[in-house]
Amino acid sequence: MNRANRRTASGVLLAAFCLCLGARGQQRVVTDMAGRKLTVPTPIHKVYCMSPVATVLVYTLAPDLLAGWNYQPVANELRFLAEPYRTLPVVGGWFGKSTTGNIEEILRSHPDVMLSIGDMNDSTNRSTALRVQEQTGLPVFLGDSGLHSLEGTYAAIGDLLGQKDRAAELGAYCRKTIDEIESKVKTIPMDRRRRLYYAEGPKGQETDPRGSPHSESLDFAGALNVAEVPAEHGYGNTPVSMEQVLRWNPDIVIAGYDHNTSPGEFYRKVWSDPVWRNVKAVQKHEVYETPQYPFNWIDRPPSANRILGIRWLANLFYPDVFRYDIPADTKEFYWKFYHRKLTDAEVAELLAQAVRKPQTR
Repeated sequence: MNRANRRTASGVLLAAFCLCLGARGQQRVVTDMAGRKLTVPTPIHKVYCMSPVATVLVYTLAPDLLAGWNYQPVANELRFLAEPYRTLPVVGGWFGKSTTGNIEEILRSHPDVMLSIGDMNDSTNRSTALRVQEQTGLPVFLGDSGLHSLEGTYAAIGDLLGQKDRAAELGAYCRKTIDEIESKVKTIPMDRRRRLYYAEGPKGQETDPRGSPHSESLDFAGALNVAEVPAEHGYGNTPVSMEQVLRWNPDIVIAGYDHNTSPGEFYRKVWSDPVWRNVKAVQKHEVYETPQYPFNWIDRPPSANRILGIRWLANLFYPDVFRYDIPADTKEFYWKFYHRKLTDAEVAELLAQAVRKPQTR
């Protein structure tokens, strides 16, 4: 299809969508978390999320309203999603290294509103949202992805989507967890803080330093991130050398995961790698892999999934301070947020490389 025909097709889709939108009912004015006033239909029947950060939050809050996934979930991610939502269409988005969604596909899903949740101080997020709003003619609601903002974000999105009670329940859970961990971390002297390295990529030689959205959970749970490197914008994953890792010599290593890495690749190899054997965390069997299904517990996306992640991390770092029952907490969180009742076997699978176990190596 040439450029002129694509414009014509897009115009037809947009016109048809706008006619459909006008026929759906009344409208109201809402204010997003950036202070922008938007006119949206009421009630809202479908929401398109521009990135997985927003998609995860809407999935936990009102999954029946989701227009689709931003990427195709892999088999193990699908296993841990509630069954009715495993077959949602893939509609793309603007996230990480994916810089453009498919406008025509988005409009075919007939959303009433679009949702962009991210760092409110990131001008790129805001400019992208405004550009997409102009291209589609759809209102784009901006929300805040910060851990401290989650309760407010749930409240704002709950009001937008007509899910105030459900949003209040999930927001209260987030606030309770955040307040409890934050208050207890403050009691841990700096000389007792765990020195941590966040190992990303297949060789563990990519990371995110303090202050990155991708390492916010690690910082929040009281670890001292040893990575003294610049943060990469957007997707993150700053490359580092083994010389740097050896110099930092962390007490504990958390192995990350994303869609560009085979599950468990670094974790499987680290124990027999002759260089990594010189790292204190490996010598003391203090390497743990982030649980990752259906959404990574630390980041990518940095959304509501991090609430369970910070409970797991706090308990892992300071079990004498945070006496959480992580298997029980996992079951509770997956049912409350992911609409999924886990079996004991599934919990054991999720936590297989994430908790302390007798040293058998």
